[in-house]
Amino acid sequence: MILLMLCLAFMSMNEVNCMNERIKKLIKPLVLIAAAIFAICWFIKKPGSFGDYSSYIGYAISGVSILFVVYEKWLWRFIPWNRPPVFNEQYDGSISYEFNGQKGEKELTIYVKQTWLSVEITTRTDINTSYTISGVIVQEHRADVLYYTYVTDPSALHERENPTQRGTCRMVLNGDMDNLKGKYWTSSCTVGDIEWRKRS
Repeated sequence: MILLMLCLAFMSMNEVNCMNERIKKLIKPLVLIAAAIFAICWFIKKPGSFGDYSSYIGYAISGVSILFVVYEKWLWRFIPWNRPPVFNEQYDGSISYEFNGQKGEKELTIYVKQTWLSVEITTRTDINTSYTISGVIVQEHRADVLYYTYVTDPSALHERENPTQRGTCRMVLNGDMDNLKGKYWTSSCTVGDIEWRKRS
């Protein structure tokens, strides 16, 4: 449980740091785009009053804001600069686990929602569904690694033997985003390996 709490704190700090680094890299291009919008407005009609200057600044800010939203949601996937690894929207997967000395395997389905600044993962098995609490892609030894914490939501029929728990998963993103492998551990002291395979 203490390890899980430490992982949550570590991920929260890293999530903020990763966001800050990506946003810092985007500031210069956004400033240049804002200046270009202002220059285009100036070229179309030279400002004759303070109100014109204010309007042009407003156009520049609005244009950059719209562009940032579009980029953060969709456009980043098509521009390789400053881009995190791109996940598929759905994977088939399996987990191999050990709990109280007993080993087992289970099939699961993974759904990924990703923007430029966030990763949300939902997994479903025959007994529960899990939802992301926090997710972040970090650099470890020059490799991209996904860390995410999650909470499970067991079905009513299995809630007694498999109650709600929290866990953390570590996936190494080795360049092949169609086949991913990692490890996970939970608050009930379950540990195991996890594998994602792109759904064909």
